[in-house]
Amino acid sequence: MFINFWYPVIRSAELGTTPQRVRILSHNFVVFRDAQGKPAVLSDTCVHRGGSLSGGKCKDDGTVQCPYHGWRFNRDGQCTRIPSLGINAKIPTRARVDAYPVEERYGLIWIWMLAAERADPAEIFTVDHWGDPAWGINRGDSMALECNYLFMTDNLLDPSHVAWV
Repeated sequence: MFINFWYPVIRSAELGTTPQRVRILSHNFVVFRDAQGKPAVLSDTCVHRGGSLSGGKCKDDGTVQCPYHGWRFNRDGQCTRIPSLGINAKIPTRARVDAYPVEERYGLIWIWMLAAERADPAEIFTVDHWGDPAWGINRGDSMALECNYLFMTDNLLDPSHVAWV
């Protein structure tokens, strides 16, 4: 179950020319950039034989190609090419994967996981002074810690022990 919320899925800088797999709330997604460089997010499971689209390739036509049989999907989730059917084949409209509304903001790629017609990018919180050269942005790497997040929060709130750790 999802709440009415925009979810950040990946940092913009991490999204290059290969599709990326992300897992959010027990669901797998593939994130990629289309031919215009805009981010797209689809379900990571190909409708043909269940291949993982994130294991495939981004193609010059702005699609992501499944590594199993080469089916290609555009940013709307519609299959645009089935290699085994030939170049001029009519692709069934039901050959599609779930696509999600996407917004790129504040150095992050955000998705809306509920009904697309309810997606309002204005609901993404505002980061005051983003892009203001008088303010600095920390673009450091993330850290993966094998502990409960509350321990990390406690660590950040208690700098008195820094000299000892």
